[in-house]
Amino acid sequence: MPDVVSSSPVPSTASTFTLRKQNAAILAEKYTWKKRMGEYVSIGLFVLFISMTVYNLAGVITSLALPIIIIALFAGMVLADIYSGLVHWGADTWGGLETPFVGETFIRSFREHHVDPFRITMHDMVETNGDNCLTTLPILFLLALHTPKGDLGEIFVISFLCSTAIWISLTNQIHKWAHMRQAPGWINLLQNSHFLLSKKDHQLHHHTPFDRYYCITTGWLNPVLGSIGFWKRMENSISMLLGVKPRADDAVWTVQVTDKKE
Repeated sequence: MPDVVSSSPVPSTASTFTLRKQNAAILAEKYTWKKRMGEYVSIGLFVLFISMTVYNLAGVITSLALPIIIIALFAGMVLADIYSGLVHWGADTWGGLETPFVGETFIRSFREHHVDPFRITMHDMVETNGDNCLTTLPILFLLALHTPKGDLGEIFVISFLCSTAIWISLTNQIHKWAHMRQAPGWINLLQNSHFLLSKKDHQLHHHTPFDRYYCITTGWLNPVLGSIGFWKRMENSISMLLGVKPRADDAVWTVQVTDKKE
């Protein structure tokens, strides 16, 4: 277990706040220059690949394709919201900083966010968006190398995947806006109209033990998935199959328990 600061199984509100702040500082120190260089590369490749894909697609678009593209753009928003929920749930619920490959890169940032939710508002564009851009690169690389022929079905698939990738890349920025005390006016308008994740809806996630409302792009699917107990069913299935406890590591960092065994 990393050098997390913990307390008694039922710490006071004041001590919980203090210990969470200390844990937030520990986690923030684990953000390395190597991680930042990787984020620069991820954003650069994202811009390159998405530009190549859109350029290639623009050469075969006709007026007949416009309604298909609009539907594809909307469908991409829905898939990005599902994807954001699955990634968010997975990183919040399973593993820890010691998890190979993703522990000190992806999971670290999720742990930091729960112990200090407003720290994300101080992250710059690179730290905010680098990881999300990284996850889109495999599919964008393939799309960038593809030369479209103009078939309407092909145009739909490419537009759908591009829309999904763009919304995924913007998800943590949208998440950041949902935590800002004073977001830009036009963002407030989009939040209040529920086009983007709203502050009010996202606050439902930030209630201990952080086990609901994981979708953080538009947030459209949160009520739907919550009403059918989707996340709880997933957790119960994995716990039964693998014998692991959900959010055990997160509970330590957020000072809910003293160690993973409790």
